[in-house]
Amino acid sequence: MTTTAHAAASAARSAAPSAGDPIRAQGLGADSLLSLRRVYWLRWAILGGQALLLVCAETLAGLQLPYRPLLTIFALQAVFNLLTAWRLRQHARAGSVPGDAELMGQLLVDLTALSAILFFTGGATNPFVSFYLPGLALAAAIVPWRQVVALALYALACYSLMLFEYVPLHLHNPDNAVVYHLVGMWLNFVASAVMIALFVARLSGVLREREAQLADARERLLREARVESLNAQAATVAHEIGTPLATLAVIAGELRADAADPARGGTAIRDYLPDLHTVEQQLTLCRGILARLREANRASALQPVGHWLPAFADGWQLRHPQARIETMIAAEAADVPIEPARTGQMLTILLDNAARSQQTAGRGDLPLRLSITMEPRSAPRELLLRVIDHGTGMPAALRARLGETPVASTHGGQGIGAYLAQSVARQMGGRLLWQDRPEGGTVAELRLPATPDSSEHAA
Repeated sequence: MTTTAHAAASAARSAAPSAGDPIRAQGLGADSLLSLRRVYWLRWAILGGQALLLVCAETLAGLQLPYRPLLTIFALQAVFNLLTAWRLRQHARAGSVPGDAELMGQLLVDLTALSAILFFTGGATNPFVSFYLPGLALAAAIVPWRQVVALALYALACYSLMLFEYVPLHLHNPDNAVVYHLVGMWLNFVASAVMIALFVARLSGVLREREAQLADARERLLREARVESLNAQAATVAHEIGTPLATLAVIAGELRADAADPARGGTAIRDYLPDLHTVEQQLTLCRGILARLREANRASALQPVGHWLPAFADGWQLRHPQARIETMIAAEAADVPIEPARTGQMLTILLDNAARSQQTAGRGDLPLRLSITMEPRSAPRELLLRVIDHGTGMPAALRARLGETPVASTHGGQGIGAYLAQSVARQMGGRLLWQDRPEGGTVAELRLPATPDSSEHAA
């Protein structure tokens, strides 16, 4: 077990992604594409607001604006946004994502357009001059800090230049300048707050969600690394145990032949003839298990669960002659195809655990129940396999951890089988659950998709 733990830890460390791993790169790439799309739509919203202010400025505020240069700037912004839409379609067709330089270029164009508009509308005296800040907050959310610093220096340079060079605003009534300035500051605050609330806060939420997905992916890789380590250990054990089993089979065969020899009918060995038959059966079963392990990487044909279940139950009963098993299969589930190898592996682990739990509880004479039905409330349809025992049950804390990591159980197990079964179930698109029975014991539920994934099966 120490060797297994070290191998699992080593494999987990090698599988855990670093800051520059492909999983993280894929997540950040999707974020950059989402950021570009949001910048695109935000630019249309800002252009609409600017056009509305341009139309209403003279009527409501008595401002005389230079329409020609402003309309030229608006038109250039619209053309640039159409190019951005074309660029988004290119990324969608090629399956690519925008880089940091492309995002910085987008923000640089927006800051330049804002500076040009402010230049023709009062420069630093324009109450909307602080609109630089939401743009820089946006930049801080989507590009690296070095580029944010560069954009901040560029905005500072533009702002500083407009302290001295700008086209003054012309008011029809200069006495209302203070009122109009306060109203403009209020509008600027509202626009900035809406921009930050709807974009930056939403983007931060998406980034947090992406980090959670990356953490889940790392945990999944860690579990798979542990399973691969356990599989490697199992393959090594299977290779090493083959020779001793063959030796035992030869010895058992010779002893059975001696016990069956009529010439030795008076010797004590003849009394052990039934036991020797049982030993040979168990050794044949062990060799069959090793053969299945060697062929585990080969794709097995799907079988209807109703055709597969009786042979599986007989094989399990042969391994546990002291236990009893009762099977029940619903009519609607009998024709559902399953993968016999992996499904049998998981059910064997669940039934073995259930049998040990009943033995520990002193109820080994009671039968285990294995039922297979269809889950009526699930979409897509699920095959529900239940293993019900009358054993000792399990504490809630153990039940929550079982299958997620190897843990010691109340009847001496280490939880490795349940851990492997949970991993196989997830690979097949299903899951394992454990519940307490009010009458005592445990219900283990294996839920599998009613239509197995052909690609997963082929793998």
